[in-house]
Amino acid sequence: MDLTPQQQYQRDYDAAAAQLDAAAAGTTGTTTEVTLSPAAGETAQTPAAAAPAPAGTEPPAVETLEELRTRLVKTEKALKDTQAWGTKNSQRLAEIERERQQAQREASRPAILEENPELAEAIKYVTSDPAPAQQAQRQQQDWQSIVAAAHPGIFDTTIDPELEAALVAKRDAMGEAWGDPLAVIREITAEKVAFAERQVGKRFAIEAAKQAEKSAMGVPGASSGAARTVANPDLEAVQRIQNMSDADFAKEVKRVKGY
Repeated sequence: MDLTPQQQYQRDYDAAAAQLDAAAAGTTGTTTEVTLSPAAGETAQTPAAAAPAPAGTEPPAVETLEELRTRLVKTEKALKDTQAWGTKNSQRLAEIERERQQAQREASRPAILEENPELAEAIKYVTSDPAPAQQAQRQQQDWQSIVAAAHPGIFDTTIDPELEAALVAKRDAMGEAWGDPLAVIREITAEKVAFAERQVGKRFAIEAAKQAEKSAMGVPGASSGAARTVANPDLEAVQRIQNMSDADFAKEVKRVKGY
């Protein structure tokens, strides 16, 4: 079909316009990709950790060994203070609980006990807490163990009656101080020394009496012509002890006592 010159011109114009639009569209898409690609690349290649720190921010300081030790000591002290505080609170709570129970018992106290105080005291004695008595018994056992360790056999029934009487008198004289085991040990030691000295003195007196009796009975007969001297071990022992110095006498006392 033949076109008129005007129609041919219009067709050429439309074709050129379409090419220009297509070229314009292609240029815009390419530009968009080129513009976006570097941004996407940069985002993928730059890790978050590599971001620079804000201005004015300093890295945290590392503690020295001395600072760590100081902080540890403070922490331990705080822990001990907390433990002491907890113990004190526990004791206080226990005391409050005892007071509460006592108040409950008083509140539920029957009227008959109010009218008969003697009956209340009797019930209180029968139902009293055994803890104080048990504690006193343990203290007595501990006291006796300490004293017996220093003076074995001092509580035996075979102790000399004279020494036992002296210790009983000392106990009565000391009163409450007798409850101190160290004081009792010192007093028992002193009484043992005095007892041993009395025993040694009695021995000397007995030996002297024996020697005097033997001397009176040992007069030689008329036919002997002269007195014959006979060695007497008891007399020699008495004379030896009588002639001792103070130091030797103290040693003899220790020997008689067995230490």
